[in-house]
Amino acid sequence: MTSDLPQPRTAIVRRLVLCRPWMFRVLAVAIASTIALILAEIALRLFVSDTRSPYIYDEFTGTRLRPKQRFVFRSEGYSSNVINSRGLRDREQSLEKPAGTFRIAILGDSFSEAFQVSQDKTFWAVLERELQAMPEYRDQTVEVINFGVSGFGTIQEWQMLEHYARDYSPDLVLLAFLPGNDVRNNSRQLESDHRRPYARLHDGELQLDVSFQDDPMEKRFRELTWSACKDQAIRRSRVVHLIYRALEDWRARKANAASFGAEEGGIDNAVFAPPMNAEWTEAWQITDRVLDAIQRDSEAMGAKFVVVILNNSVEVHPDPEVTASLAVKLGVSDLEEPQRQLIASGDRYGFPVIRLLQRMRDIARRDKVCFHGFSNASPCAGHWNELGHETAGKLIAKDLSELLKVIP
Repeated sequence: MTSDLPQPRTAIVRRLVLCRPWMFRVLAVAIASTIALILAEIALRLFVSDTRSPYIYDEFTGTRLRPKQRFVFRSEGYSSNVINSRGLRDREQSLEKPAGTFRIAILGDSFSEAFQVSQDKTFWAVLERELQAMPEYRDQTVEVINFGVSGFGTIQEWQMLEHYARDYSPDLVLLAFLPGNDVRNNSRQLESDHRRPYARLHDGELQLDVSFQDDPMEKRFRELTWSACKDQAIRRSRVVHLIYRALEDWRARKANAASFGAEEGGIDNAVFAPPMNAEWTEAWQITDRVLDAIQRDSEAMGAKFVVVILNNSVEVHPDPEVTASLAVKLGVSDLEEPQRQLIASGDRYGFPVIRLLQRMRDIARRDKVCFHGFSNASPCAGHWNELGHETAGKLIAKDLSELLKVIP
C-alpha cells in the first residue's frame, strides 16, 4: 500500500517533463514579443508624434481642441499641427489686443479647423495676409484668429463666441457657414450626436438647450470611463498610438471611398432643397434665430458681424453634370436654397453675407480645377484643398475690404 503513495506525484512530474518543451516555446515567444514591443515603443516614441484624439470634452460647446497637442493629420490631405495653449488651431495669441490691431474671430467647423492643409495655407491665413497687404491696413496689424472645430454647428459656434472668442476683443466676427451640415447640426431631431448644445423655440423665443451637461451619471460614467481608459492607453503607449491611428485612417479612407460619386460623408444633401418636413423647417428656423443671436452678441462686444457661405464639392464641381444630376435627384432647379435662406436671414437682421458659390464655380469650370479633394482621399470631394483655401481666402478678403468701408 505504501508503494502506491508516490504515484500521483510521479505522474505530475512526468507530465511536467513532457510539457516542458511546449512551456519553453510559449515562454520564448512571450519574451521575444515583449522585447519586440519594448523596442517598437522606444522607436515610436522617438519618431512618431502624439496620436491621441485632438478633441476633449467641453462644458459649453460639447467638444474642443486639446491644448498644446502636437500631431500629424494624414487621413485626408496632410498637415503637421500644434494646438495652441488655449485649444485653438492657430499660433499663440495674447488675450489682450495690442494697440493698433484689427482682430477678426473666425467661427466655423472642420472647413475652418482645416487639418487637411498646413496652417499657413488655410483660408483664414490667406485672408490675414491679403488684408494686411491692402493700403487701408498699412497703419494697422491685422490678426485673424481661428476658433473653428470639426463637427461644430452654428449653436456651438455661438457658444464658442460667448465663452472663448469674446475674451480676445474681436473687431469683427466672421462666421464661416457650411450649408452641407451646419443646418442639420443645429437640430436635435436631425443630428445623431446629442453630446452638444442645441436650441429650441418656445413661444417664439430662442432657448439654449444644454441638457447634454446633465446626462444620467451612470451613462456619463460609462462613457467617460471608456473614453478615459482608451485615452490613457493611447497616451501611454506609442504602439497603441500607431494601431489607433491606422484604424482611424482606414475608417476615413473607407468613408471617403464610399462617398465618391454619392452623398459625401458628413454632408446632408437634403439641405439643398426647400425644407421637406417639420424637422427641416424647424432646423432652418433655429439656424435663423441663432444667427440673429450671434449678431446681437457680436455688436454687444463692439464687433461687426459677417457671414461667409462656404461650399461643398457638388456645388462647385468642374463638371456641371455632377451639380445638375443632384438637382434632378432632389427635384429642384438648382442647389442654391441655402444661399437664399441665409441671404434672407441677413436681410432680416441686417448682417452682410459673403457668397463664394458663383465665383468659385465659374473658376472651377473655366479652369477645370477641383477646389475639394486630395490624392490620399477622394478626388474632387471632401474638404477644401490648398487651391480651395487660397481662392476662398482671396475672395473673402476682397469682399471684406469693401464691406468694412460701409458697415457702420
